[in-house]
Amino acid sequence: MSLSEEQTKLIHRINRIQGQLEAIKNTITNEEKDCEKAILLLKAAHQAMKKFGEAYIHEYMNHCFQEKKSASLIESDVKKAISAAFSL
Repeated sequence: MSLSEEQTKLIHRINRIQGQLEAIKNTITNEEKDCEKAILLLKAAHQAMKKFGEAYIHEYMNHCFQEKKSASLIESDVKKAISAAFSL
């Protein structure tokens, strides 16, 4: 199965987020606590998750628009995606 360019970009975003989470985990186990670094890592991971969510929903919506021709089906999917996005 071949990934599209957009899917590949999403996977790269996830990998960066995982790296940020690993760095946060390392600050927990590190003997020397660097509070400023921990806060910056948390902020970066949080922002990265927000940007990933936005990109993922955008990609999902593009897929829905390309795949479905019926306006009522598209409207239903848009409403579901918006509801899911705001219930995070």
